[in-house]
Amino acid sequence: PLVDRRRMSEDLRSSRSVSPDEAFPHWAAPIAASVRNFKGGTLIVNSAPFRDALVEAERIWVEENIDYKTEEERAPGERDNLTREERIIELESELEKLRLKERETGRGWGAGNLHVPHPMEINTARPEDVAELLSEIYKTEWQPAFEYFIYKKKVREREAAEELLKLLQECYDFCEKLSEEHLRDLTETLFVPTSNQHLLKKIHVPNKADITSQHITSDLNRLRTSANTHIFPVVEQLFFLTEKHHLKAYIKADNLHPFIRLCVKCAWISSVQDRPLSITFKLKPGSNFYPDVMISRNAPAPEVDYLVWPIVFKYDNGPLLLKGIVHCSQLK
Repeated sequence: PLVDRRRMSEDLRSSRSVSPDEAFPHWAAPIAASVRNFKGGTLIVNSAPFRDALVEAERIWVEENIDYKTEEERAPGERDNLTREERIIELESELEKLRLKERETGRGWGAGNLHVPHPMEINTARPEDVAELLSEIYKTEWQPAFEYFIYKKKVREREAAEELLKLLQECYDFCEKLSEEHLRDLTETLFVPTSNQHLLKKIHVPNKADITSQHITSDLNRLRTSANTHIFPVVEQLFFLTEKHHLKAYIKADNLHPFIRLCVKCAWISSVQDRPLSITFKLKPGSNFYPDVMISRNAPAPEVDYLVWPIVFKYDNGPLLLKGIVHCSQLK
């Protein structure tokens, strides 16, 4: 025991004699630097600087510890002698390659193998495709947009999440209004095959209510859906032009612009469906947490603090298409 205490004392003195950087393993230096450079506030482990430090630390560790021999370079029988840990690392590497390949092809983002409709599929988009696109937006673009508000605008997490949800709702409100106007103009053009006002004054034009039917509306919606690839660039320009005063602080933000564009696309696809989707954009604080229609972004709790991403049903009182993301209240 006396020898052990002396050895511990010597180790303690030696640790005090080294610099802070030397006290960490070589591979941990990026993480130490990230923590040292933190200026105060709430350190978000999921933040981009901290994630980058973790990635760099992992790269250094892999370079120092992993054998990069290919399958052909390994001596016969050497592969069979891999330790369990080496085999796990090798399998994880292969899995990550598959995930990268999957992201590059624009396919599934996780459970359920959901995928974003391809450009050609957008011309035949269904309500299920809208839900899949909303899921993809949350998985790929929500976090960078969220960090824009946290680090650039210096707002709290709740305010950032609510601002992003508000942007999505504004996209939906804009596209629904534009879609109604577009459908009305198409209907008038369909039943009145001339724009000559001199002639129109001399003939009887049926009332709009008499010529509009669900059958005609459905046909026109299918026609608009089939032309989505060509219509959407115009819709996008109209949105940014109309909302430029409100969005002028966001349009040039690299982390936010892709998020807004995808929200507009999703909103337009939704607006030309035969039956409007039922989308929940607001929840009252203190509402019950229902796991059947909600996913908690933090630790699940009986009550919801605020809504992060909307709940989507196929129509009012219809089947669930997308569970909402919520932040649960942790107060007892």
